[in-house]
Amino acid sequence: MSERSKRRERGARRTARPWLSWTAAALAAAVCGCAPAAPPARSPAPATGAPAKGAPEAPAPEAARREQPPPSGPAQPARMPAIAWAELPSGLSVATAVNRALPLVEVRVVVRGGSSADGERTGLAALTGQLLLHGGAGGLPGREVLARVESLGASLRVETGLDATVIGLRTTRERLAEAVELLGLVVQRPRLDAAELAKVKARAVEAARDRAENDARWGALMILFRDLYVLPTELHPYGSFGATAAELPKITAADCRAFHAAWYVPKNTVVVVAGDTTPEAARAAVEKAFPDRRAGEPPSLSFTDPTPRGSLKITIIDRPKSAESEVFLGVLGPERGAPEWPALAVAGQVLGGPSGRLPQELLEPRGAARAASAATIDVAHGPVPLVVHAVVPAARTGLAAQAMLDQAEQLATTTPSEEETEAAARRLSAGVGLGIGTAAGLADEIAGMQVLDLPDDHHDGLRKELRDMTPALAGKVAADHVRPARAVVVVSGDAEVIGPMLSRFGEVKVVDPARNFERKRTIQRDAGGAPGAAPDAGGPGPAQERP
Repeated sequence: MSERSKRRERGARRTARPWLSWTAAALAAAVCGCAPAAPPARSPAPATGAPAKGAPEAPAPEAARREQPPPSGPAQPARMPAIAWAELPSGLSVATAVNRALPLVEVRVVVRGGSSADGERTGLAALTGQLLLHGGAGGLPGREVLARVESLGASLRVETGLDATVIGLRTTRERLAEAVELLGLVVQRPRLDAAELAKVKARAVEAARDRAENDARWGALMILFRDLYVLPTELHPYGSFGATAAELPKITAADCRAFHAAWYVPKNTVVVVAGDTTPEAARAAVEKAFPDRRAGEPPSLSFTDPTPRGSLKITIIDRPKSAESEVFLGVLGPERGAPEWPALAVAGQVLGGPSGRLPQELLEPRGAARAASAATIDVAHGPVPLVVHAVVPAARTGLAAQAMLDQAEQLATTTPSEEETEAAARRLSAGVGLGIGTAAGLADEIAGMQVLDLPDDHHDGLRKELRDMTPALAGKVAADHVRPARAVVVVSGDAEVIGPMLSRFGEVKVVDPARNFERKRTIQRDAGGAPGAAPDAGGPGPAQERP
């Protein structure tokens, strides 16, 4: 049985899931908005005088109003087109999905080597990916490679996530073979020389320094992942969410060459082709452009389960004089392949979806937050994080944290109502495969399925699981995983202002993002501390006490 067949057999036994891998930028933007309330209906204008005697009576105000359109029916689910698979003699797999909406073709080269494979060189996978894009390939310098790509009416990009690096190409139908030939050169024969690495690294260091100083969410996620994925004696592959300005300079061209040699092997690579083409044309183009015949296996990583938390952990990313705080609460749920995973996603929507409990309590005008949400973060191995997020004025930070902890505890101890569960499952189902109507969305969806080792028909399986979701199941999974005692709280904000508010929940560690997140001080627990000003009343939907 081929390696591809083995993966598909494993994937067919796994539970289907709705989201693709989250990059740091994607998660930072994942703040669910709430639709504004509909404006109140206008009252009829007052009459300016009595009607003439014998004139017909004016119609009732309700009849005079414009007739409302009938309610819209349920959204039709997006259907995944057939995916044609081919496995080359080298072990490289090719997946082709036809979409003839436009004469364009989208190509994604999925290499299962993301930031989790960095090892002791945090940022290595991302720097290697950027060096592919800018460092040249074969005998061509980087500028000439990109110029040739543009001359074909194509575009090229590289994205590194937790579990994979994806090299993306967009081209026209007529130039597919030429564009894929350049893509193969970039992926399999990069130059990876020290001079170009120095330029790429300098840009990356400056970007990391800027994120540390200005990106509150990035800093919070750095600590959140570090605290969620804790092991007694080693670093978990997901323990480093991103590289700091102090870590990147340690990476050498030799490191990048070794990473490329180990992970960019045919058996660890899938080429996804989606758009106006045929499986035969796609295979022929890929087979010619990717001549690498190395039969080596990629390295294996140890994804030991993190040490279970026994108490709440609180950290402040100190940003002096910040007028707002970004509050994150994270817990670890079941693995992606576990049957309980869809129930965790539903529980997260009950807690922080657009009509969920936290937005009802915290969002303006009833509360003081301008954002409140909850979402899972896709990882291919081990427990999946559920992250709750709110943005509030600094003076309301304690209240936002209190609301998060209270609502998490309530979700863990009471069964969601039938209405909450149904609304959450329906919203998740509506988002399954939402973008596959375009070639780009289709290519991204298939690439994401490969990163997570999901079967081709996972959309249909997921929709069925969501249709069958019950309050009891969502409540049980929440009880097992969404308890404050197992949570990590990370807040980006002014420690002088918010430290006393947060210390009422436990000991608070304060770290400096500009100094590689080193500890500045520790604030001891003060159970009598004030949480801050109280928000307006508002709370969760109906719930049933769990026996």
